[in-house]
Amino acid sequence: MKIYDITAEICNDLPVYGGERPEVTIVAQLANGDPYNLSKISVSAHTGTHADTPLHFVPGGATCTEISLDHFYGPAKVMRISVSSHVQKSDLLPLDIQAGDIILLDTGQSRYMRQGSLKQDFIALTVEAAQYLAEKKIKTVGIDYLSIDPYGAEGFPAHKALLGNGIAVLEGLVLENVPEGEYTLSALPLKIQGGEGSPVRAILVDNAAQ
Repeated sequence: MKIYDITAEICNDLPVYGGERPEVTIVAQLANGDPYNLSKISVSAHTGTHADTPLHFVPGGATCTEISLDHFYGPAKVMRISVSSHVQKSDLLPLDIQAGDIILLDTGQSRYMRQGSLKQDFIALTVEAAQYLAEKKIKTVGIDYLSIDPYGAEGFPAHKALLGNGIAVLEGLVLENVPEGEYTLSALPLKIQGGEGSPVRAILVDNAAQ
């Protein structure tokens, strides 16, 4: 068994799309004579590697506590796509995408999750690509940067096409060292009351690896 950690590290210089930059502060330290080490974190629900649930864009949509956890745990397919611009429907047509799949798209952007400034020309999904995935009735789609919609997309149509059809979204995945193939995904959101999103600790397990 081999475990791939596909989570960006939460730190003070993690790139953010909207919201506030995460803050990790030290509250107490053994080295200063305190009885323990203690830190505090302040983050947006959409910090780093995170999940979007339907409530993010759908009135009355499922929250972090309501959505079925099988959107974030179970068989998943890592698919590498070589594109110079946003992912088109035509890029997805050759891929083995079936109803109920968890699809994780590696577009070569993982390295940008280690850069403090937001890369505004990141690769995302076109609305046609998102609608195609909705038509395929997949369970979850993930991508290797901070949004499945292009930067500044009016109305966030890709999010709405997916979340509006009950498809969960994972953003900010770190997939650069993961071979294409099938894995067991664990990327559980925190149990946040009324939460529309949550940071996750995402891992892929290759049960066939020795």
